Amino acid sequence: MCRKYLFPALLISLITLLSCEKEESSENAARLRIKLTDAAAPVLKEMHIEIVTIEVQTIDSAGNAGEWVTLSYPGGEYNLLKLMNGKMVQLVDQYFPAGEKIDKIRLTLGDNNRMVTVTDQPIPLQKSPDIMDQLVINDVNAVLTANVIISIVIDINAALSVYEMNGNWYLNPRARAFPETYGGSLRGYVAPLEASPVVMITREADSLFSLPEGSEGMFLFSGLQEGPWKVHLLANPESGYRDTIFISDTIRQGRITEITPKPIRLQLQ
Repeated sequence: MCRKYLFPALLISLITLLSCEKEESSENAARLRIKLTDAAAPVLKEMHIEIVTIEVQTIDSAGNAGEWVTLSYPGGEYNLLKLMNGKMVQLVDQYFPAGEKIDKIRLTLGDNNRMVTVTDQPIPLQKSPDIMDQLVINDVNAVLTANVIISIVIDINAALSVYEMNGNWYLNPRARAFPETYGGSLRGYVAPLEASPVVMITREADSLFSLPEGSEGMFLFSGLQEGPWKVHLLANPESGYRDTIFISDTIRQGRITEITPKPIRLQLQ
């Protein structure tokens, strides 16, 4: 059977903040917050995902896995298209025992997942048989240290997360997770808006997508491996503008690398 993928540019990020405060209830504990953010897809007007539960699994210094722990989260449905380029919604805020390392995160997905395209017709998204009800993200590698704030970012690449098969659309999130302090960021601006550009960056086996927003056409990627990345500015084929491909300056740990000029202006064919 052939799977057809729809989206050239959609990312979801869950950001988990962990800290410790000197209160009776928080002694030797980390404080856990989870936020949801996204970058949009050009063919979409809305994309709703329902998350029912969020769980984490830790490992100790010997590599022994603990039990799954369900976080204090009431469940919710989120239109990811309202969460772009740094906009976030907080999902969890609680204390969590310090001293170990979060190795896995598990999301239980609900049944009310759907998308709305430029046709304005809602299209239900069935959960793929590959994941059933739960999405497990491995190798989170986030150490829970008392009195230290640490963030975990989960990126779901929807370019490979929604597919069509036999006339039905399926949700099968493809995700990575990493501490927020990992790697660096890349920010740039592209014009004109009439080109309806999509931004893709690639390095080795990684491919990430974003859709510029606002009148300035800003785009931002975070959690990037150090070194140069190839940047693809892809114009809508019907716009009459040419694609542009170049190599970025070197991404460095903990820094935002700015792409110049600001903006990069696509040229007519």
